[in-house]
Amino acid sequence: MAIKTLLSSPPASPPHSAAGRVWSFLLYFGIPALLALGLAASLLLQPRYSSGSGQPLTTRFLHADAWLEPTAALQQLRQRPTRLAQHADAGQAWLLADLPAGSSTDPGTRLALLVPAHPAGAPQCWLTPSLHAGDDASSSAPLEELEVRDGLLGQEMRLPNAPTADQVLCRLDMSAPARLSIEEWQSHELAGATAYTAQASGLLEGGLLTLAAFLIVISLTMREQPYTVLACWILCNLRLGAWALGWDHQFLGVIIPPAPLIWIRKLTVLVHYVLTVQLFTTLFQPSLDAATLRRLRLVGRTSAACLLVALLVLPGEWFPFTIFLTAWLASALVAVAVVHGLFRFNTRSQLWHTIGVCLALALLLTGLVLIGLGREHLIAPFAGVAALLLCNVLVALAAADKMREERQLRLRQRNDLIARDTLTPLGLFTLGATRHFEHLNPNARDILDIAPDADLHALAWSDFFPKVDWLEISVATEQGCDTEIQRIQASPDAPARNFLLRATLVGSRIEGSLQDISARTETIRKLRLMADNDPLTDTLNRRGIEKSMQKAIEDLQQVNTPCALAFLDLDHLKRVNDLFGHSMGDTLLQMVCERLKYSLSDNQPLGRIGNDEFIILFPGKRAGEVRRTAQDMIESLNGSALYVGERAFQLKSAMGLIDIDRTMTPKDAIAAASRACRDARKQHQDVVLYEENARELFDHIDEMHLFEQLESTGTSEDIFLEMQPIMSLRHPLQTLNFEALLRVRNTGARPLQTGKIIQAAEDSGMVTAIDKWVFTTLLDWMSRHHLKLGQTRQVNVNLSGVSLNDDRFIDALFGILNQQPQFTRRLCVEITEGVALQDLERTRQFMRRLQRMGARVALDDFGAGYTSFSYLKELPADMIKIDGTLIRDMLASEANIAIVNSIVDLAHNLGMECIAEWVEDVATLRALADMGVDYVQGYVISKSRPPLDILACENIMPLVADPAARAYIEEISGRRMP
Repeated sequence: MAIKTLLSSPPASPPHSAAGRVWSFLLYFGIPALLALGLAASLLLQPRYSSGSGQPLTTRFLHADAWLEPTAALQQLRQRPTRLAQHADAGQAWLLADLPAGSSTDPGTRLALLVPAHPAGAPQCWLTPSLHAGDDASSSAPLEELEVRDGLLGQEMRLPNAPTADQVLCRLDMSAPARLSIEEWQSHELAGATAYTAQASGLLEGGLLTLAAFLIVISLTMREQPYTVLACWILCNLRLGAWALGWDHQFLGVIIPPAPLIWIRKLTVLVHYVLTVQLFTTLFQPSLDAATLRRLRLVGRTSAACLLVALLVLPGEWFPFTIFLTAWLASALVAVAVVHGLFRFNTRSQLWHTIGVCLALALLLTGLVLIGLGREHLIAPFAGVAALLLCNVLVALAAADKMREERQLRLRQRNDLIARDTLTPLGLFTLGATRHFEHLNPNARDILDIAPDADLHALAWSDFFPKVDWLEISVATEQGCDTEIQRIQASPDAPARNFLLRATLVGSRIEGSLQDISARTETIRKLRLMADNDPLTDTLNRRGIEKSMQKAIEDLQQVNTPCALAFLDLDHLKRVNDLFGHSMGDTLLQMVCERLKYSLSDNQPLGRIGNDEFIILFPGKRAGEVRRTAQDMIESLNGSALYVGERAFQLKSAMGLIDIDRTMTPKDAIAAASRACRDARKQHQDVVLYEENARELFDHIDEMHLFEQLESTGTSEDIFLEMQPIMSLRHPLQTLNFEALLRVRNTGARPLQTGKIIQAAEDSGMVTAIDKWVFTTLLDWMSRHHLKLGQTRQVNVNLSGVSLNDDRFIDALFGILNQQPQFTRRLCVEITEGVALQDLERTRQFMRRLQRMGARVALDDFGAGYTSFSYLKELPADMIKIDGTLIRDMLASEANIAIVNSIVDLAHNLGMECIAEWVEDVATLRALADMGVDYVQGYVISKSRPPLDILACENIMPLVADPAARAYIEEISGRRMP
């Protein structure tokens, strides 16, 4: 505590004073420098002990497979050559060393012999005289046994001051192969070398054990498993280094028996190899690509398994070769990792790790190679110890640097966390096990209106928000989804506040964030309101009213709740816009909506779907129940003028009222109500009602079904063609012309009327699909039956005005005509006079295009409501079809006869032919023939017929049912025959 206080307390003098600076310099620089100088001086001074070296004696070596007596071994040894050293296998080994001449020394000096080996059992040594010339080899002098003790450097023997023999005989039981020799030492030098070796061994063990313990502590405190691997790897370095230096037979002062020593060596080699592979693949993982890392690990694990088998199975003499091969394989793997990781270090600690581990591994692998080659005596003990310690110190420095970097990283992360917690726009919070707040960042306090000095532990989540399923929210957060939540309102008048919630479970606690989206929610609400409402009239637009209708239809389908729908159409509004401007028309629309809303309740939505068209829904009401309300609304609009400034406007409106059917869609319901409104216009009524079972309502449903079939498939089973003959008054029996007429199949109890189908199709825009079907079906029928149509010169077919003004339909029509050009030349396309006059230039171009293909063009309903015929010279028509209303009542008035006669003369003068339709009696037929009309069509000739009736006749006569008409035809045929 005193040291901590001393280091942490500031100096007595101010830090910027001269005394303070001197104090800081001495404390942080002077004292460390002084200690460093002392350490350097101690290293440079002469050490107390020196390593020294012994003098190898010439020795004879014998490996005995069986037990021998010393005298027998001596006899065999004397016959062997002398060497300084020899590698011996496991088993019983005998050595006979020649003592140098003059072994007797001064009384104060004694000689010692050293056998640098550690046998399995206690060795025995004897002094024996050498065999001189003339001596009998079989004679044996008595052997003087020497005292042998197991020392740090090997087996030590003290020679007597005056030895009586000049040879030394030793027997050793070797548990493993070893290099054997006998060295001569001065006693004091041997003691000094032993002390020197003990000092070096203690230094190596103490240094590396301290480093390993330091790394184990780091691993346990920081929970970093790689440091545990590194600590175990350093312990293996200690054992391998001791083996290379010849000290591995002892550890921490304890002598290891030779028998388990060999297995400890094998286990050390195996474990060191496995740890080396793991350490280097982990160390260089950031700089290795996945494929290389995977291959290195595969090779390392496979070779480790092979090494284990080799150490267990191979005999002892293969052990040096095994460790030699292991060292080179480890070197190859490390080299691959180093080459891939070169210049790719991201941090300084990685560089320190790599340098230290590579140097230490290089030293150990060098020692293993020397051991495998039997050259371990070449390793200098103290230099090896110093180098190995230095390498492992570099590893420790790398670990310390790693700790410093991690500490700095934690500080940066802590500062970043504090900054984010303070500056983030999100509200961060922490809830405890009781779901009370434990932490709120400043933004969370602001959005929850919590004072900075408020006690968080007294505030619970339920005080601000409704209860939630935190597990469900946590799962949604992990999937990247936000949960929208609304704060409990302090009062009913308080504005609603919405938040996005994200949270995760951390044990019993909850870490989460809140984002205030109240403004965004309000903006979205306004946008949705704008998307469903008409900004001009503050009513629903088409999208909004259709949504309300869809809900009403679902209620009708599910709980049988009725709903009436009204379609209101204003007249004269376009004229107001054209004459007085759109601002005036907009003001009128707003005034109309105010009047309509006055008659409606809050649950009866009003929607504007067009410029002057409105939809009104009456949920829970039937059409008959709201008829009086609808009538009052129309009377309020039509009964009094609307004033804009000083100007008064009298609008004329009509309404269609229907009961919505459960099979309808919103689009179908609007179309049905629109049809009812059109019927109100036609019938000059204010309101037309189609109740739930009204025929008109069902007709409309059938019409919509027909149109859907045409739109989806291009055809329908409910429509077909009939042919009405057109008779030539010049050659009545030589031609069989007809007009193709659309008919609707009369199925069920409510047959459809063709006129209403055409009108509904034109109103809904589906008439182009009908016209396309008519032309396609007609040409296909003519193609199939052309052999039976030999007398047919002309086939008339109608084209609606809507189709004529549709460019896409015109392109499709000429595509159909181009597929059957030989039958197109027989067609006569009828265009209504009123449609033709809407755009003379467009009509003229269309006529010319048809005529270039060989078809003819007729102006239909000619003379209906028009008094000027000057436009005829502008249109290149081939025929004029006189309107049937003029023909039907022609004989009732001389004026009608004059009009028809004028039309016929005008047509002939312009080079056109005439067709008179609606001819219903023979008298009219005769009058038309006298006027010079070219063709007639009507019931007096024939009504429309099925196509099979036309195919069954060779001329028109079989189709005429009136006897008077048949007689007249025969009469004119006889007159016209040559």
